[in-house]
Amino acid sequence: MVNMFSSRWLRPSYGFHAVWILVNGIIFWNTYRLYKGQPQYYYLHQILGSGLCISRGSGAVLNVSCALILLPTCKQAITSIHLCCCNILNRCGLSSRRIRSFFNQAERFHVTCAITVIVASVVHTAAHLVNAVNCSRYYNHRWTEVNIADSPGQDAFQLVFKTVPGITGVLMMLILAMILVTSASWFRTRHYNTFYYSHHFLFGPFLVLLVFHPTSGMLKEQTNWRDHWPGNADDENRPPPVFIPMKGYTWLYVTIPLAFYLVDWSWRRVSRRQPVHVTRVVVHEPDVIEVVVDRWMSHSQPGQYVLLQCPVISGFEWHPFSLSSCCDLTHASWTVHMKTNGDWCKQLKSLLGVKARRDDIELYVDGPFSSPFCGVLNSKTVICIAGGIGFTPFLCVIHNLIRNGWPARPDRLHIIWCVTTAESLLWASAAIHQLIEDAWASPRPDKLEIRLHVTRPAPEGSHSGGFSPVETLLGKKYPNLLRRLEYGRPKWSELFTSWKESYSRERVDVFSCGPRELNRQIQQMCRSISNFTLAQESFS
Repeated sequence: MVNMFSSRWLRPSYGFHAVWILVNGIIFWNTYRLYKGQPQYYYLHQILGSGLCISRGSGAVLNVSCALILLPTCKQAITSIHLCCCNILNRCGLSSRRIRSFFNQAERFHVTCAITVIVASVVHTAAHLVNAVNCSRYYNHRWTEVNIADSPGQDAFQLVFKTVPGITGVLMMLILAMILVTSASWFRTRHYNTFYYSHHFLFGPFLVLLVFHPTSGMLKEQTNWRDHWPGNADDENRPPPVFIPMKGYTWLYVTIPLAFYLVDWSWRRVSRRQPVHVTRVVVHEPDVIEVVVDRWMSHSQPGQYVLLQCPVISGFEWHPFSLSSCCDLTHASWTVHMKTNGDWCKQLKSLLGVKARRDDIELYVDGPFSSPFCGVLNSKTVICIAGGIGFTPFLCVIHNLIRNGWPARPDRLHIIWCVTTAESLLWASAAIHQLIEDAWASPRPDKLEIRLHVTRPAPEGSHSGGFSPVETLLGKKYPNLLRRLEYGRPKWSELFTSWKESYSRERVDVFSCGPRELNRQIQQMCRSISNFTLAQESFS
């Protein structure tokens, strides 16, 4: 979940959703009035009643949402446009915050469209079930051409399960039910593979069924309503009404965004067809591995992420990982750190741990793609808050500052990293220590603040004045980190109060990455401060 606005009235969860509901309400109401008041639908409305208006209105909403739901999945196009717009604004000396906030809402927009599709489908299905009953109940004996039912009293279940719209509608609802269940957070975190496969292999058939759903021509409209005005059927001088099947435009709604998606997918397919070989693997205790790939990756920037596939493990699964270091003018290699608590990561760790077979292990890379953290180095005052493995995008920022020097921005950088045990600090300790040394050697040593929090209780030795083995190691190799190590959770209210007082007249960008509970706490803190904007992502 991403939130780039801080003001309660401008947060996307309020403002965007209000606009979205308004737009869909207008689409529904205009379609509802069209089928209720236009003369060409008079005789059809006599049979179906309000069920016709509701089904067509919800169908229009469904078409628009199905057309837009594919656009946020065009990752390569979104990343390219995002970077291009940000570069132009930065060269002109303008803030790119609004552009970043717009493009970082892709995931939220995709979820919003999906929820709209489900709600509209339920309303559409319920209205058509009522229509199936009304077709035989209000059979038009005089103008039989307009009827949907074959005869009066026809069983409504025949219209549902023995017609093209009925069969395709039932299949689409079953597909939506499967996608809805597998996309739920409680299911996705426990059975990610099922979620992945259902999402990628079911929505294609859904779109195909959606295109064929309105093509049977069961609903008919009158073509000669100017010569035979509906309601004046007793006028003998008027010709009888002429009915033709209504035209469906669903294919037009689906075709255009589907073409964009296929172009983007083909672009990514070509760019990821060459495998990469892992040149170095470092195992960090307790459960983190560092994977280094010595291959140039163009357009990589701090805050971006890549999708990795290992055909030896699975030829279909692509897993996202934030870049912990990216390519630049002096380094052609890039790095990802991954926590080995999932099946896929555990298998990859096992494969890469065998040196004799490491050269045979090929990885396919898709990306890099933009994330909410691409604007860290373009902000004036930055607060980076991480939990556990969520520190990886900020580690990439640290590596960039070490390699290329501290640019004009950020003026102030606050980093707060929360881990459960002190051992979890070791995999990023060298980079943090070097950044502290570089900051102290710079003309402005006060522009960096780093706080390290271990949430579990301190070891017994620490309470008695001694040091635990990890603290001893930190004291010998990274003394700057030991001085910044604290046991216990951060006191967020005190921290944000002090930041609010220090930066009362300037915009502050807060970036949070970690467990959902951590992000929720940071979000609550930022809501009460008008000049704090928040971008967050969850790795849980």
